[in-house]
Amino acid sequence: MTPIRVGAALSFAPRALRVTGTPETTNGASFITLNSRSGLQPTGSNKNRNSSEGLRRMRLTSLALAFALLAGGGAFAMDFKPYGRGAFGQLTKAHAGRPLVVHFWSVTCPPCLVELPQWAKIAAEKKGFDVVFVNTDGDDDRARAQARIEKVGLSSADHYGFADDFVEKLYFEADSAWRGELPFTALVAPDGGVVTVTGAVDDPLIVEWLEKRVAK
Repeated sequence: MTPIRVGAALSFAPRALRVTGTPETTNGASFITLNSRSGLQPTGSNKNRNSSEGLRRMRLTSLALAFALLAGGGAFAMDFKPYGRGAFGQLTKAHAGRPLVVHFWSVTCPPCLVELPQWAKIAAEKKGFDVVFVNTDGDDDRARAQARIEKVGLSSADHYGFADDFVEKLYFEADSAWRGELPFTALVAPDGGVVTVTGAVDDPLIVEWLEKRVAK
């Protein structure tokens, strides 16, 4: 079903940047595995000793890099589920039969940050509908996004993060006319009908939609 689009376009369209490596998934979290191999084939005891020492240093270097990823940009992977191609359809299917709000935001979008506390209140008071937050930032800003989420009290909500370099495809799947303007919200009816809104949480359509379902 073609989404109904409302709202004026805002000029915030961050692009996702990806960390290269071998992706692995454990309990819904994505990690980067660093592999090291040596092509050294020395002969003699001294060369063997040097080779072993070199391999040991390479392994230690790989471990240090892995820990650096976890301590820095890699840590966010445990808090944001990957949002890639096909994710929007998967979300609507998973929540079929219930009204669903999918809210896209970024730390580089000032209006998004201003209204995030309002979304935290909505998520806490929701009744009769589900809400999912999708962060469109790249890896360099994801830690800031996590800090913002914790600050406004949204840690227990359902969070996803862009996990695909082809961000235009992610936009298109939510709305064929969307080019990444933020804030962007998709209101999904139980029957799968979608109304998309580019604009703030106080947009009349969002307000009317939520008033029917937020606990009084």
